[in-house]
Amino acid sequence: MDLFRSQVQHNMGFDARKTNGNYFMPLSKSDALLREINSLDRMRAQETVKIAVLYVGPGQWTEAEILSNTQQDTSQAYRSFVCSLGWPVDLATFSGYIGKLERDGSDGKTCPYFFDEGIEVVFHDATLMPTDKNDIRQIKK
Repeated sequence: MDLFRSQVQHNMGFDARKTNGNYFMPLSKSDALLREINSLDRMRAQETVKIAVLYVGPGQWTEAEILSNTQQDTSQAYRSFVCSLGWPVDLATFSGYIGKLERDGSDGKTCPYFFDEGIEVVFHDATLMPTDKNDIRQIKK
């Protein structure tokens, strides 16, 4: 075990002389350790980020006006911008990160999504989310 530890430390660039060779220590098997390992297995390897995207139309100043916008209210420039952020994913069937959006359609059917080897980003575009005409503040958006 000591030979393996020293080889790993040497090959990974650790200088055992500076730390008395104690970079790696064997762990005792326990229920707590197994829980922690299982928790690590459930963690995503990439950073996950959710970003809100809002359309503010000409002359709109209040939160209620801005959050009441639908796709039909937006400009072509806005729609092109949102399309450039990533690709649309179907919330009902997509298995990746959706940033706490609901899959049942209550937060819309699709959302823009971007992914690379280090990050997953979901964009919460308020214009893609259903507008409740009876809710002036649009709490669900």
